[in-house]
Amino acid sequence: MRLVHVNVTQLRVAATCPRLHWFDTRATAERQDGRKVVSRIWRKGGEAPGCGALFHTAVERFNAAARSSDEVLGALEGARDAEGLQRALMRWFNGACLDLDALAARPVPLRLGFISAVQLYMEELARLAVHARAAGLPAAELRDQLFADSRKRVDVTFHVGDDVHVHVTGAIDYVYFDPRLGKHRIVDYKLTPATSPNSDLFQVFTYALMHHHQHGTRPDVAVFYLHPTRSVREARWEEVEAKRAKVYELIASMVAWSDHALGAGGLPPPGDRTYCDGCKHERSGACVAALGHKDRGSWDRRWTALEATRGDGLDESAPAAARAPAAGETTADAPMVDDDPELEAALAVVKPAERPEPAPGRGKKAPAEAPSGRGPEAPPGRGSEAPPGARPPEARTAGVTGMLLGFDDGGAPVCLDPAVLRTHVSVVGAAGSGKTWMAKIIAEEALRAGVPVLAIDPQGDLVQMMEARPRDDVPPALRRAWEELQERMEPRILTPGSSHGLRLCLDPLRLPSASELSHIANPALRAEEEEGLLVAVAANLVSLCACGGEEESQRTFLYQVLRHLPRAAPVRLRDIVAAVSAPEDLGIDEVDSLIRKSERERLARRLNTFVQGPSARLFTGGTRLDFTELLRPSRPGRVPLNIVYLNALSNDDEKHFFLAALATELYRWMITTVDASTGGGVNLLFYIDEARDWIPAGGGKPPAKQPLIRLFTQGRKYGVGCLLCTQSPRSVDYNVFGNTSTKLIGRLEAAQDVDRVIDWFTNEGGAPSWVAARKGAEKGSFVARWPDMPAELAGRAFKGRTLFTRHAGAWSPDRVERAVTEAGLRGAGG
Repeated sequence: MRLVHVNVTQLRVAATCPRLHWFDTRATAERQDGRKVVSRIWRKGGEAPGCGALFHTAVERFNAAARSSDEVLGALEGARDAEGLQRALMRWFNGACLDLDALAARPVPLRLGFISAVQLYMEELARLAVHARAAGLPAAELRDQLFADSRKRVDVTFHVGDDVHVHVTGAIDYVYFDPRLGKHRIVDYKLTPATSPNSDLFQVFTYALMHHHQHGTRPDVAVFYLHPTRSVREARWEEVEAKRAKVYELIASMVAWSDHALGAGGLPPPGDRTYCDGCKHERSGACVAALGHKDRGSWDRRWTALEATRGDGLDESAPAAARAPAAGETTADAPMVDDDPELEAALAVVKPAERPEPAPGRGKKAPAEAPSGRGPEAPPGRGSEAPPGARPPEARTAGVTGMLLGFDDGGAPVCLDPAVLRTHVSVVGAAGSGKTWMAKIIAEEALRAGVPVLAIDPQGDLVQMMEARPRDDVPPALRRAWEELQERMEPRILTPGSSHGLRLCLDPLRLPSASELSHIANPALRAEEEEGLLVAVAANLVSLCACGGEEESQRTFLYQVLRHLPRAAPVRLRDIVAAVSAPEDLGIDEVDSLIRKSERERLARRLNTFVQGPSARLFTGGTRLDFTELLRPSRPGRVPLNIVYLNALSNDDEKHFFLAALATELYRWMITTVDASTGGGVNLLFYIDEARDWIPAGGGKPPAKQPLIRLFTQGRKYGVGCLLCTQSPRSVDYNVFGNTSTKLIGRLEAAQDVDRVIDWFTNEGGAPSWVAARKGAEKGSFVARWPDMPAELAGRAFKGRTLFTRHAGAWSPDRVERAVTEAGLRGAGG
């Protein structure tokens, strides 16, 4: 997989003129220092000198400083009318953010344009704030909404075909929740005439689409022209969504234009004449000399073609955070060299941000994270002190992107790109090694990245994730991440066969219909998928009945029954019982050649006990298992955490059958709902604790084994990533580990376990030297390997960060029931 990093500023440049992006790519390659060259053009051809660089630099400084300003908080608290608040904000802005002497030295037209633009910006801000205060929003909360919303940051990965993923990061400066509309809005402020509003609005469409995929906000968008004439262009989220293919084309085309600039194929970029008079490449003649006439050049138009052939929605992006860069690689957040003729002058006017006071004791022995004193909830293997001279690990989280797993011995953060979840993750460690702690961190980070989680909890260790760890027990530097998880996570505790949580029911059964499989163009493949699903359902029912005798004959007969049953309506278990009792009514001839009459009658009687007898609880009451509903949040911006608690079932046979049925239904949902041909991101993380009980190594074949293995072998095509947790690498089927591209290895106990891990990595290109040291390793210590892992992380041991959810002893069914009731999670969506 090829992973290309770009930032929001580069997107803006490419949307302005593709050839600017082409020249910036060449200039970046020539520097050879990892610093991205980014051209900024703030005015269009024929204009007088603009003040765009000054305005945006000053307003960025204002927004950053206002989030912690007591004076701004006081102005919001005392706001009575928009005009008064505007004056108060302008006074503070002039004193805190501008060097007025430097501004006075700038040309008069620029000063007047800048002052006019800032006044209009503050006027709109004041109107919004006064409305919010009148509606009862506390001033501190309003200040946070306006200036401290961490969701201004985007961190999204787009799949653009040919196994290329484009990872976009950066900040969208003007995104806020507008209480007047009850919606998020993304606004771009222009200090240019509205001569190309459609092009300007398209840039904001790009920001909105990324922000929605990251945060689920469905924002409306607007472009405010502040100078020389005030005007506005707006669009609702529905229009943004309808034009998303064009956004994907821009992102895919940026890859092609960059490749062309570097002589690696790709496509030559077209030019945009709008900004030519302000572009140095036009003035020097380099644009036409290198790329020809402005009309020459191409876009990658595959997305529009794909949408036209499909005729339905596209959803090709997935929230994902950046992996750490490999040595010498330029990342989205690498330092930039601004190729902007106005920027230096703007920086002379805008006051720099004040440097924070150094933390007490910096450079001395610094305490590591203090254990909470709660026994099992303390981080595994975390000592009370860090090495001399080290900082607390959590103090180095500023600017961290990606799934934060933990910190190495030097306090450096270790982050995983959520895109690798699609190719499955395994966490291996002996009892007490901290493997469940680490797996929970991965689940939490998936939720923060916008990926729904379905967790299988056989003992009651995972159900505790419904409760947050107390905020005071979280290190200060991680509290914003803790808050993000609480804001996004929507926990649901699902209890098959019981009402301790949200009761799940397997009746009616979901058999594949012809219409659901019609999207599979190959008739032979379509028939194979249908047959495979029917065989799996038949095998699950036979294992549940445990009639003894010739089980192969029972499976064959039951498969024929399912194949002949009408599937226009949902199939109930009583329909299957009736068909088994009288198969001739379905047109099944020569039944005795398939199964003995005595076995068929015994099978019918046994199935009937799950309809009418005390064993019927898996097929009666509660809500039908439906993955479309399970993955749908109750409201925008939330991400479902579905925990299936199995410990309320009466025996292991019921647990195995339910998990087999769930895995089979998940596979049916995948192939009938998700279009595998489009690639994309991660639609679901399927988390299995204590995997050895369900997918054991060797010849043992518990009912869930084959359905689960099929998820590991086929899930990645459909964006269903699997996360498994087990004590020994020898205890789980070898083929499962062969399909997990990301492996986290904790403490191993036996030499045979070390040998098995060596076997894994030998098959993947060579066993690393650190594997042997995993035997007897420190509690809570892990070493990882994943695709495109940065070279500096290879073989580096690290410990998991603080969990943001509760982690204590296993919960009993009664404890689950109390917690669900107290949390008010009995209603749909929690």
